[in-house]
Amino acid sequence: MKVVAKDYERMSNLILTGDYNGTKVANAITNKSKAIARYIAGLKLTGRNVKYSSDNNRIEGNFDDLGNLAIDLGATVEEIQAVFDATEVPDSYIEKIEALSPMKLDNRFVGKISKAVLDAGCTIKYLKHNGYAVTNEGRFAMERSGRKWTIGYKTEITKQDGSIINFEFDAITDEGFGPTYYEVNFANPLGPFRYNSSSTYGMNVTEFTEQLKDKLKV
Repeated sequence: MKVVAKDYERMSNLILTGDYNGTKVANAITNKSKAIARYIAGLKLTGRNVKYSSDNNRIEGNFDDLGNLAIDLGATVEEIQAVFDATEVPDSYIEKIEALSPMKLDNRFVGKISKAVLDAGCTIKYLKHNGYAVTNEGRFAMERSGRKWTIGYKTEITKQDGSIINFEFDAITDEGFGPTYYEVNFANPLGPFRYNSSSTYGMNVTEFTEQLKDKLKV
């Protein structure tokens, strides 16, 4: 059996979103060969080796859920190791991960924002910033409630035509927990955003990302 492009694509997406155990993928697999292929693809993309404990016949380390699924479906560790030894990951997938990793796709506060930018055919770069609020509403949220933490983000968004937009926004959290809301200054390069939610602290993530994608596609 061989590790194919679909295996690398699926595991690349997991890695970029910070999932290193493979549970989401493993839950949908019932085929031994596919479980092996996805496990090996994950290892190759992260530069890891097969890690096996003979004491309990279990795979350990990165993407262990996929490795153990393969064993549960009848694979032997020798079989898995043989596929690993015969597999060489294409450079293009390593380069993809290196290029997209700085976009914070695995970040709980801005991961979906970055995904929306990519879906619009653009890229996003997060600039160095002290993390303080960049909008008045973001600052007011912290002043009105001691439970609200505002994280400010300054970014550069590169559109398909090569033009660069300097875009700033705040993520307002409930002491780092609960739902996150987003604020954008009225005067920003993408124009005003609509606030349709009942929250007094800005747009929810769906409102923000859908509008952001629409504005970037123009």
